[in-house]
Amino acid sequence: MASLYVALQTLTRPVRDRLRSEHGIEAIEYALIAALLAAIVVAVIALLNPAMTNIFTAIAAQLQSAATSIN
Repeated sequence: MASLYVALQTLTRPVRDRLRSEHGIEAIEYALIAALLAAIVVAVIALLNPAMTNIFTAIAAQLQSAATSIN
């Protein structure tokens, strides 16, 4: 029974050491932050798309009327 315990300890030690290690955590945190920011940017663009389309359409209409009034 003791040899089984020792064998399990030997097999699980690298996994436990890797889980306890804080080396490399920064990269995961930065990746999660980047993913969150990307999701926020996509959501904001999706929400503002109709408003932005209306703004640029109004600007284009004003430019068109200004161009036709000059000619």
